Amino acid sequence: MNWVTLSPAEERPGHLVCACDLTPSASAGSFDLGGPSLAVTAGMFALTVLGQALSTAVLPAAGLVLAPRTGMAVWPYALTLVGAGVATLPAAALTDLFGRRAALALGASLGLAGGALAARSFAGGQFFGLALGAFWLGVAQGFGFFYRHAGVSAGRDKSRTIAAILGSGALAALAAPGIIVLAESGAGPLAPAAALLCAGAVQVAVLAFAMMTMGGGGVSVRVAATSKRNWPIVAATAAAAVAWFGMAALMAHAAPNMALCGVGAAAASGLIASHILSMYAPAAIVGPWAERLGAGKVTAVGLLAVLCALVEARRATTAPEFEVTMFLAGCGWALTMLGATLTIHEGGSPSPRTLALHDGVLFAAAVAGALTFNFGR
Repeated sequence: MNWVTLSPAEERPGHLVCACDLTPSASAGSFDLGGPSLAVTAGMFALTVLGQALSTAVLPAAGLVLAPRTGMAVWPYALTLVGAGVATLPAAALTDLFGRRAALALGASLGLAGGALAARSFAGGQFFGLALGAFWLGVAQGFGFFYRHAGVSAGRDKSRTIAAILGSGALAALAAPGIIVLAESGAGPLAPAAALLCAGAVQVAVLAFAMMTMGGGGVSVRVAATSKRNWPIVAATAAAAVAWFGMAALMAHAAPNMALCGVGAAAASGLIASHILSMYAPAAIVGPWAERLGAGKVTAVGLLAVLCALVEARRATTAPEFEVTMFLAGCGWALTMLGATLTIHEGGSPSPRTLALHDGVLFAAAVAGALTFNFGR
């Protein structure tokens, strides 16, 4: 007997509507990537970036306030990256088994719970609760980030599609400072808790957006994972991993370092917001010409910018110097991700396992950067 045969053929009193599909995907064994339109994918990505921006803006400083030891201050932020990395394989597997909406429902529930737990823990001065809530927020963000591949695989013009999806994150970056200002005016000293609650609620908004605009499954796309494409994908993943390492290192230590150098909290939050904007806006500008310029060249320029930012970070002591550092890192990350994403999707979509492994490597590199890189302060 199959579980599908147990499903009722018609509605009846008390019949519940489920976020998941009643019928498994017809493409079992292959990843349904082509279902959502570009606008839907960009909207979901923008909401995910908004949640990332809100949590990133407050977790490093909140960890510094609550950490039992200074060296543990980075844990909450690092655990969001761990959670995002952990989510990559389940995101691929659950989509294939139950559909995209069901997978997003799991991520949204964890995101809402994580935001609530992190907010409650910050208000109560509980560091380990804050860290656990941050991990759950990261899992939810990992689900959302993984589905950026859906629109890229379905798009005919890869470079413009990637530009639109990554560029949508810039809109979220513009919205994040306003939400934080409202949290500060409404919650005062508990503004970080309010921002974390908003970060959790955003994950529910991602699910609601998906429920309103797309079906649970999708349309199968061509899978291009030949041996000739393996090395370009490996090289693109390695380059993107270096960019994630540098970006996470800067984000994890920017707020504490700025505080040690006398940069005020308001100025620091503004710099972090502008950094997140620089992480996505360049992709929207350069993206339409990325194929013409060459994915490898775009990636190389991005990596050079990230490395320059890491060098500059060691000597930055004033707000303008920190701003230059964060701007370079954001632009470098954007160009590297643009070139790497274009490379792995050229000629079709890689297998779901390849995409999940690619994202997992990126988040693992980010965790390493957040936990191990030392700016000498």
